[in-house]
Amino acid sequence: MLAMVTIIFSQVIARYAFSNSLSWSEEAGRYIFVWMTFLGAAMAVRNRQHVSLDLILKSLPNFIQKILISVSYLSMMIFTAVLIFGGFKFVARGSHQASSALEIPMHYVYIVLPLGGILIFSYLIKNFYEDVLARR
Repeated sequence: MLAMVTIIFSQVIARYAFSNSLSWSEEAGRYIFVWMTFLGAAMAVRNRQHVSLDLILKSLPNFIQKILISVSYLSMMIFTAVLIFGGFKFVARGSHQASSALEIPMHYVYIVLPLGGILIFSYLIKNFYEDVLARR
C-alpha cells in the first residue's frame, strides 16, 4: 500500500510541480492495486472478515445451519476454482505480452489470480472444516 501511495503521490508532484508526468506510475499503481486486492481478499477469508448476513441463519436449527453453511462454502469453492483455472489461462497468455509503460512480462501481473485463488481455496477448506466438520 505504501509503495502504491508513494508512486501515485510522486506522479501528482511531478505533473503539477514540474509539468512532467511519470509515464510508468499509473501502470505500476494499477498493478500494485490488483495484487493488494487479491492478496487482501485471501487475508480476509483467512481472518473471516468478509461481510456476512447471518441473522436468519442463527435462528435456524443446527442441522439446517450446517446444510446452508456447506452450500455457501461449496459455492465459494466453485467460484474460487473458476478463478484459479481462469487465472492460469491469463498467466499463459501473459507470457507472450509485455506491459506498455513498464515493459514487464504480463504473467508477473496475472500470476496473482491463481495465487490468490489457491490461497482463498485453502483458507475456505480450513474454515469449512472448522465451521461444519469439526463443529458438533
